[in-house]
Amino acid sequence: MKTLLNPWFILGCLIWLLVFAARIFRHPLPYVNGYITDAFAVPVIANIALWLQRMFIIKSNYYVLSPMQVAFLVLYISLLFEGLLPMISKIYTADWIDVLLYVFGGIFFYVLMNKPVLEVRD
Repeated sequence: MKTLLNPWFILGCLIWLLVFAARIFRHPLPYVNGYITDAFAVPVIANIALWLQRMFIIKSNYYVLSPMQVAFLVLYISLLFEGLLPMISKIYTADWIDVLLYVFGGIFFYVLMNKPVLEVRD
């Protein structure tokens, strides 16, 4: 459970909620919506994937995602949101800056968030 309490994960989720609320109330946040959410996309999704692995598959708080898993996630998100979806829907637009932000988010996740949960004993 501590995986979901990572402060960076919580911050990313709060930013997404802020953007979602701003859309509902028709007060868009252009730079936050356009760039900050893309930078947090991979860390949030990868952290959820890490939690699922730790809880249901590996069942160990010491498990971390490999560089290949994080790279796959970056590639998958990039191809989906900047390749496939813009081809099939007019609401999506391809933007190479978003791909760079996904890469930055993947590196950020791997270096700062992808750590084993160490149990503190009293």
